[in-house]
Amino acid sequence: MTQEYKTKGYFSYLPISFFGACMGLSAISVAWDKMMRLIQNLTINTENFLAPTHNTNFLPSTLLANFSFALSVSFALLALIAFIGLVSAYALKILSNFESVKLEFVSPLTRPFFGTFFISLLLLPFALHILGLPKSLSLAVWVVGAVLMFIFSVHIVQFWICNKLELSHITPAWIIPVVGLLDLPLALPLFVDKVWVQDFSFIIAGFCVGVGFFWSIVLCVLIFARIVFFEKLPEKLMPTLVILLAPFGAGVSAYAVFIRIPILSSIDNSSYVQALISLLNSTNNLDYALFSIGLFLLFALLPQVFQIGKCCPFRISWWAISFPLAAMCIASFNIAESIASKSSALSGGAIFFSALSSMLLIAVTLTFIWLLMRTLRGIIKGELKNLA
Repeated sequence: MTQEYKTKGYFSYLPISFFGACMGLSAISVAWDKMMRLIQNLTINTENFLAPTHNTNFLPSTLLANFSFALSVSFALLALIAFIGLVSAYALKILSNFESVKLEFVSPLTRPFFGTFFISLLLLPFALHILGLPKSLSLAVWVVGAVLMFIFSVHIVQFWICNKLELSHITPAWIIPVVGLLDLPLALPLFVDKVWVQDFSFIIAGFCVGVGFFWSIVLCVLIFARIVFFEKLPEKLMPTLVILLAPFGAGVSAYAVFIRIPILSSIDNSSYVQALISLLNSTNNLDYALFSIGLFLLFALLPQVFQIGKCCPFRISWWAISFPLAAMCIASFNIAESIASKSSALSGGAIFFSALSSMLLIAVTLTFIWLLMRTLRGIIKGELKNLA
């Protein structure tokens, strides 16, 4: 009877962590949008060196900007398709085999992964914006995601405090609810024309940045203590080590929103804007410090990343590396923009970080393409159950 019930369940093997693919695809679409804007800024700063009669439509920079835009739209479309497909599949799983969903939620190891669904809702507005869909739809998706993310974060911390947990339960996935809070304010600039966003965005962003950074410190200490002094992660969980990058990559962007949102809200007051820009230029050193921590950690984790393919076969859990890597790309672009706003897009620091951002983005995009191809090959061959 039990076996018959299991065979009747649709997608009973589908893990909630698969929503990490939606997170990563949305983030990489934003990264390529940042790349397009960076190329456009560099073009504007160098066009004075061109002859007035030069046709800029055929400049390599223009072609690169168009290529970046095309990739941004493509990844945004993939994020939307993946989200709709996964929501449909997981809804069937809930309706046909709720017991497996319950077991997934009860486990201390897999419970944090439910945050990937809520974070997908928080990041999907970027994909919808890039695709040119109505802003009201993006806002509705963000509001639902923000409310659910806040509730889930409170619940997960309460669960940690009120229950006795084993050392083996501590994994990098515990950071996901915290990253969700850091991701919560990221889409606020998309809705800055709304009066309530102008009134409450600073409060929302400040709350999320403060709480997110506090729990990032606590959880990073616990995770490193488990890995260094007690026991290593099982091989199947090795890809989740890359999640440790997420608080720093997302933290740079969240802090940038926290600082910059008043500028966007007061765009009509030029003197006030200039004052806030000056304040931004004197306080964005924290952006660079957070990014430096994440970059150092990325270098430290590279040997582990290269060994993932040797230590364990491909699994859906490998998509856990997608969002943290894309978040680091976005953070690097934010640093480049910040330095350019202080001096010039052609300054040494801006050029260095622009080059670093471009190299990171190319490497991460190749990783995404491989993940997409490997996942699609598994789906076509009917191996999704084994990959999950």
